[in-house]
Amino acid sequence: MNAMLKFLAAGVVVVISALPVAVAAQSILAQCDGYQVVSSQSSTGTATFRAKVDRANKTIQYELNYKDLEGDVIQSHIHFSRPGSNGGIVLFLCTNAGNTPASATPAPLCPGTREGTVTGTLQASDVVYVPFGNQFPPPPNGTQGISPGDFDDVVRAIDAGATYVVVHTKAQPTGELRGQIPGRDDHAENQH
Repeated sequence: MNAMLKFLAAGVVVVISALPVAVAAQSILAQCDGYQVVSSQSSTGTATFRAKVDRANKTIQYELNYKDLEGDVIQSHIHFSRPGSNGGIVLFLCTNAGNTPASATPAPLCPGTREGTVTGTLQASDVVYVPFGNQFPPPPNGTQGISPGDFDDVVRAIDAGATYVVVHTKAQPTGELRGQIPGRDDHAENQH
């Protein structure tokens, strides 16, 4: 009987250890300034982007705070590229230009003119690809491999440190502030 109890206990331990573990949402933070813009520029403005990436529910809850901008805010996005280079827009955070692609939920307005805070929740349907700076041909062939609606592609890019936030203003329409979103600490370990 004792052997049977040990066998059943071992089986329970194996079953419990095989159950999926709830993964906490990943917190991300990017500090934005003019020095990270390509090409770097001097700006009195700063911005902070905070977000929680929930892989299970395929959502990103975010807050973007910007202040002391040298021009009135036009829009803000998450772009896909490594530090020191520009890439396409993959998520709209806010816009006063009414230019969110039709496939995505309309982005909220960017509050204030030179200072504001915007919050929101992004989901798979908000993933877009808009070429930036005529560096790539337009979709379908110029998407840098990010397909509209592909949340997992964007999260992999975030994990790899290959996304950044830009705040576009009337003074600097191509971007007054930029902040690289750091990758996950364990990204390199998972690649081997």
